[in-house]
Amino acid sequence: MLCPVCENPLVVVERDNVELDWCPVCNGFWFDADEWKLIGVEDEKYNPFTYEAVKVNEKGRQCPICDKMMDKIKIGETILDRCPNFHGLWFDKNELSRFVNDANSNEINTKTVNFLGEVFSIKK
Repeated sequence: MLCPVCENPLVVVERDNVELDWCPVCNGFWFDADEWKLIGVEDEKYNPFTYEAVKVNEKGRQCPICDKMMDKIKIGETILDRCPNFHGLWFDKNELSRFVNDANSNEINTKTVNFLGEVFSIKK
């Protein structure tokens, strides 16, 4: 699978039976929809696959699975790319740490925040 930003091959990073795809060039991360569920996003209020798309002034990205242009969604102060066919989410460099910090302050999901913080050494 290729990075939707720089088109370099993504590398699989695994922890606790969750496989994420990481770009070692631009430091972005791809979360398949199933992986997102595995890290504990169960509350529909904070499930990024239920958010409405927003219009923002950011470059569009193509889904690395189906090549469709991804929707932009906003969670807290973080803008993410989400496949319109719900294949997954793309986090650009630093968006993951922003998301974890937003999630932690908003108590989105302790299991999710802890997992992301541990895997990516994000300070909460």
